[in-house]
Amino acid sequence: MSGVMGSGGGGGAGGSFRASQTPLVTPPAQCHPPTDRLLDGIIRQVFREDLQRYQGGHPDGQCLDGITSHLPDYGSVQCLLSVVLEDRARHPHQTSLVPPWPSDGRLGPSYTHFDAKSVVGSFSFGQDRLVLNSQDNFSTIRGNTCVYKGRWQYELMLGTKGVMQVGWATLGCKFSEEKGVGDTPDSYAYDGNRQRKWNVATYKYGALWQSGDIISCTLDLEEGKVEFYRNGKSLGPAFTTVKTGPGFAYFPAVSLAIGESLAANFGATPFRYPQEGFAPLEAPPTQDLIRADCCVNWLARLVHLSRNWPQSDDIQLNSRHRTCLLIVVQHIAAHLGPLLARPYVVEACLVPALARIAQVTLDQPAPTLALEPVHTLIDFLIAALETHELLKCLENLVVCLLTGHKQAAEDIKFRGQKYNLRLLYTLLSHPRLRKICLSHILFDKVQFPSFVNIKAVDEEGLSVVVSSVWWTSKDGVVNSGGDRLAYEASCRVIMKAVQEVEEIQVSILRLLLCASDAGHYQDTSRALFLAKFRTFLRELTPGSRVRVPILRHIPQPVILCLFHRLLTIFEELWKKEENPATPVFIPPRLFYDGALHYFDTHRLGGLESHLLKTFKRELSKALPATHATDESKVLLKINNATAGASSVTSMELGNPASPPPQDLQHLSVTHDSEDKTGQGSGVGQDRDSLLHLLDGIVLLYHIGAHKQLGKVAAQRDSMADNISHVADIDKKIEAAIPHCFEELAASRKVFVDKLEEQGKQQAWVLAAIHSPQKFAHLTGLMRVILESLKAASKEGELFAFVPDFYIDSLTELCTAMRLYFTTPPESTDCTKTLLTDVGEFLALHFCDSRIVYADSKDSLIQALAGFVCHPPTLAALEAMPEESRRQMVRNLLQPYENRAWAQNNWILVRFWKGCGFGFRYTKSPHLTNKFGPKPPNSDNSNFTQASSPLSPPPTFQRYVVEVLESSTDISTPFLNSLLIQLNWAFSEFIGMLQEIQNASNRPERVFIDSRQLRICATCFDLALALLRVLEMIVNTAPQLFTDFSRPNAELLMSRLCQLLCQVLNRVSGWSGCFGHVVSLEIPGLETIHHYPILTAVTGILVTLIRHDLVQASSKGQVATRTLLNEPSFQLSSIYQLLGDSENGAASGDGGGAGWSSQTTMATSPTSSPSRAITAANSSSSSNSGGGGGGNATAVNKFSLKKYPEHINSCEITQVERVVSHLEACVKLKGEKSPGEDEDSLCTICYAYPASAAFKPCSHSSCRACVTQHLMNKTDCFFCKATIQEVVDETSGIVVYQATSLNKDSPLKT
Repeated sequence: MSGVMGSGGGGGAGGSFRASQTPLVTPPAQCHPPTDRLLDGIIRQVFREDLQRYQGGHPDGQCLDGITSHLPDYGSVQCLLSVVLEDRARHPHQTSLVPPWPSDGRLGPSYTHFDAKSVVGSFSFGQDRLVLNSQDNFSTIRGNTCVYKGRWQYELMLGTKGVMQVGWATLGCKFSEEKGVGDTPDSYAYDGNRQRKWNVATYKYGALWQSGDIISCTLDLEEGKVEFYRNGKSLGPAFTTVKTGPGFAYFPAVSLAIGESLAANFGATPFRYPQEGFAPLEAPPTQDLIRADCCVNWLARLVHLSRNWPQSDDIQLNSRHRTCLLIVVQHIAAHLGPLLARPYVVEACLVPALARIAQVTLDQPAPTLALEPVHTLIDFLIAALETHELLKCLENLVVCLLTGHKQAAEDIKFRGQKYNLRLLYTLLSHPRLRKICLSHILFDKVQFPSFVNIKAVDEEGLSVVVSSVWWTSKDGVVNSGGDRLAYEASCRVIMKAVQEVEEIQVSILRLLLCASDAGHYQDTSRALFLAKFRTFLRELTPGSRVRVPILRHIPQPVILCLFHRLLTIFEELWKKEENPATPVFIPPRLFYDGALHYFDTHRLGGLESHLLKTFKRELSKALPATHATDESKVLLKINNATAGASSVTSMELGNPASPPPQDLQHLSVTHDSEDKTGQGSGVGQDRDSLLHLLDGIVLLYHIGAHKQLGKVAAQRDSMADNISHVADIDKKIEAAIPHCFEELAASRKVFVDKLEEQGKQQAWVLAAIHSPQKFAHLTGLMRVILESLKAASKEGELFAFVPDFYIDSLTELCTAMRLYFTTPPESTDCTKTLLTDVGEFLALHFCDSRIVYADSKDSLIQALAGFVCHPPTLAALEAMPEESRRQMVRNLLQPYENRAWAQNNWILVRFWKGCGFGFRYTKSPHLTNKFGPKPPNSDNSNFTQASSPLSPPPTFQRYVVEVLESSTDISTPFLNSLLIQLNWAFSEFIGMLQEIQNASNRPERVFIDSRQLRICATCFDLALALLRVLEMIVNTAPQLFTDFSRPNAELLMSRLCQLLCQVLNRVSGWSGCFGHVVSLEIPGLETIHHYPILTAVTGILVTLIRHDLVQASSKGQVATRTLLNEPSFQLSSIYQLLGDSENGAASGDGGGAGWSSQTTMATSPTSSPSRAITAANSSSSSNSGGGGGGNATAVNKFSLKKYPEHINSCEITQVERVVSHLEACVKLKGEKSPGEDEDSLCTICYAYPASAAFKPCSHSSCRACVTQHLMNKTDCFFCKATIQEVVDETSGIVVYQATSLNKDSPLKT
């Protein structure tokens, strides 16, 4: 209704008149006869039943007769309302609205809540002290009210489903962080997580609860009985011998584990499941309920009268009619407004009235929503209530609807959830009320995202729908025996039920994102929603400076639902407002023109403040002059929207002739209700607003949606593990001894029962989370992010302004598609193309110099590493354009310096997986023997010993060879860095092994830091991966090492042989630190073993020696010659590869000329969980591992021949030929000449004579060490003086000059 106040106009929420509680006497002469007649007719219609009730024999009838004779008088109307309301309040027994409440048996204040003074532990409280969140291990709290006789009840809505003990306790109970409610005498509790009841002792009781359940706690002090109810269903008497009488008074009390939360209702609102004969702890507001019920009924009659009043062609007559209606509304609001501040009144009176007017019911499957009558009622409230009264009423109303929506669904029909969502829709369909709620309620007072959440039905509800559970193992050998078709049909039933709820939720979002309900965009619902949504994202972002109360934290399942609903409505609005053929992506300008505020988000190029200064010239070219000349003029459009939100304060009475919006497709509305008030929003603003929404959706996925998908996938993986356990048990049953059959059958039943439960839960996941629509959402968003990044990459240096969460979201979406969903990522041509495009972007940008932020660089390389692990994504990489594949390989072969080289190296390892010596396993054989088929958990991201046994990609191997052979500028620095990192990784590893060995040999009990163990295992895996990459290069491009005509080939061969000898000497045999630690079998070091590292070294040796065996002369056997010239070479280490030690003793730790001058020890880690090792354990383990010599050594001797399933006979033959060849060459070489003096050897390596002198400092070293050193530095080993030249002292030739040689060039020969 349009705001016409008539002769009684005045203040109020919309500028309306607020009638005084004191009757106002207006002379009849001042009233217009037509208005008097209208007002008289309205009052007699609305109050007809009350007038009939009072006239006649009622004590107040005579007074009322006098009042009704002057009804047009405003004071008489107010007096009429007062008389009727007071009389109703004096006779509460005449109404069934208020349940009876005992006046005795209770002690405490009138308002019941949790008593903060009784806390043991720590809690976070809601404002009303009815909502709790535990912040300590096991926190306990009591209420501020106790009862000593009678029958009492209170309700709890569970926010989480963890360990909680809820019930009753006396004041004398002494609680602690170990003892809660039920753990002490005179306290009684129920825990639905463990399905136990507690009263000092504990017994099996009740049903498994879940979040959203309503737990009713009843106490019957007449019979001494405690009973609990779950969602209105009795769990049976819990305790029947409760102490009663003098000295016993019981408080409501709860104990919560850390992180658990709940909300209590002691009677502040009507019970969801009131139990007959039990009273709430808080007295209901009887007088207020009676008055409010009368007022709401009168307003409902006014609504009906307004909708059915015949319209006239006389405009003045229609205006007088609206004025008279408002006069009556104002008088009613004078009584109703203060009452609506109480949540009990709103839930008991206003909500049912709204449902009746809107024709919303629980049981009707597809109700016809009568929106116009509701809009009329809302217009009345907006016009007549004071601003603070209206806001409080709306808050109570929305909180009531949210509480009902969060309640656990009784069955798959979701009746309660649909009921509350439809009521919310009817409210928000009113444009003015929608803006008020957006400005003050939906994000500020309540958690609006919870409205778009759908909770899974509990096991009982799922059992009704999923009558037959079906599951099977990967090979199909083991299955549930259920009907697969019936199971899939059940999934479709769940999907349909979920979609019905989702449609209502999307319709609500459609209202909130309306962009045509105001003349200016800043005043539209969409602008208000986006402003609040942006603030919500800021609060939700990890590391945000905005402190958010714990009770306002949004659970990850809610974030996932919000993500899908927003993406659904975005797709719909984009198709409606934009050309559907237009590609969807975020324009690069949005990242740097200030249109969106990214708060504390990192950019790919670093901090935004730094980028604005660094790229000022680029920004001036890309942005208009208004942006470039003054940085402060880069306006934040979303902040403008926030300003618009705060400016929406007008609550004028609307026009009843304007039809309400109808965009709820599945609901049938009584009138056509397209919202046409205000068509002034611009097309450009609409497009920008949708892009702002899309940007927020990308951030929302990164913040929480992806994490929730990971949790859901973990449940599926747990089910797969249980299926494998059943398969293993079936194999054992087939070969079982008769007396073991019963035990195996019992074990199988346990797993099958668990699988039955998980199968029902998986049906919900398949229908509600992994549906085709949800999968399409991920692929669509991935395409949007990819196109946005590609467009930004074309902006040159301004690519650095892209927020880091775009890269994170892209890589997370890759992970979700590949690992989390049951739908194969290569299922359609569209997804195949998408994976190829994503792979190409990763391949071209993981080494992009514009990306400075370390986390983003790591995300890119990790995503690329994930791509090479799985057949579909590996095929996508191979489907890239040839130039992109070559560029990817060139990027991978950059030197391992100042970048995430470990993941880079792992990608190269994957290129070699399946080709290397003994490298065709899914998991290292020693791990298979110890742990079975499932790989052990590892904190190491480079866990190369357990990866999928895919066929190696020959395409990328070929590109590696081409790149390394074609350019020494790439091959030499790369191989140099590869050898340096191998030297470092193995040195660190051996150093930590020696520390562990020394600790285990001490007589006292020694603790080894678990962090040190993880670092040790990581260093071993890094060294192993580097060796495998060397094996690939030696096999595919041996000429890089064996062709001495190539620059630095001789040096690379020398360094490679030196490293191989040192690894062999340290690892082979059981008497050294390596064998000693392996024999200890320390938890955390399971991956360390002889097999993986010795097979890698053997693969390199076999390839090098195989090259020598085909040479016509001994001069061509460069690998053999270099290996035999290496001082640390020991033939005994080669013998031990085949378990043969008769020709040489097992090598110790020292063998040869020492490891390297670069050998360092790991730094001492900080305090963390430790492993204890005693000397007794180490000695026994060492003896069993071969450290004691004799028989033990023979038993534990390592040999490649012990792994016939992984090393074939041909490979063993090759190793035997290598051993024979080296043995023959050693015999031919003979003994070392006696003229060699140790003092003349190089003091760096002690391997070659110190024949090269530095100038001008004259310090000397060997040619090999000098060449290696000059590849990286140009200063002296010893005095750090700058080297001008290097002179060969034996010939006097200058082999190096600083002005003629760069660091990658070889020495002159």
